[in-house]
Amino acid sequence: MGSMPQDPAAWRSFGETLAGSFATRARGSLFGTSEFVIQDSQGGRVGRLEIHGPAGAELDAGELQAQIERPAPSRYAMLAGGEQILAAGPVGSISTPEIRCFGRLYRGRLSLLRNKAEAAPSGEAVKVGVTGGLTNRNYGAVFDAGDEGSLPVAIFLLYLLIALRREAYLT
Repeated sequence: MGSMPQDPAAWRSFGETLAGSFATRARGSLFGTSEFVIQDSQGGRVGRLEIHGPAGAELDAGELQAQIERPAPSRYAMLAGGEQILAAGPVGSISTPEIRCFGRLYRGRLSLLRNKAEAAPSGEAVKVGVTGGLTNRNYGAVFDAGDEGSLPVAIFLLYLLIALRREAYLT
């Protein structure tokens, strides 16, 4: 999956702002929604995630800007500051992605039916959890603020859940 930079300072700062959890709320109509507002635990807006369907997404959180891209049909990458910080691909199926972030390997599990996802570093307890509502418009996420890669992994899993559920409902 290539080498990745080891400077997660902007993510660490954003993680401190969020203090281990965040919520997202969709803006716009039920089916045309592509923007999700990211809120801290007090409900304050701290960023936004704009979904571009299966092609990717853009995160804008003040000083932190990142893009999720699909360099190959079953591969994903997250870029921040022009450098790749996350790479992911399926292990068997997309519901069990292998995610490498800041040089650390995470194993993910998605349940589209239950609208939830989780990830854990290899051999460790779950550090990231994302759960969504029935309508695909509201999500909550928890991550380990002490684990540098868990916030980008949470953002990626949020994107993946939204994009895959939207694709499933459209087909």
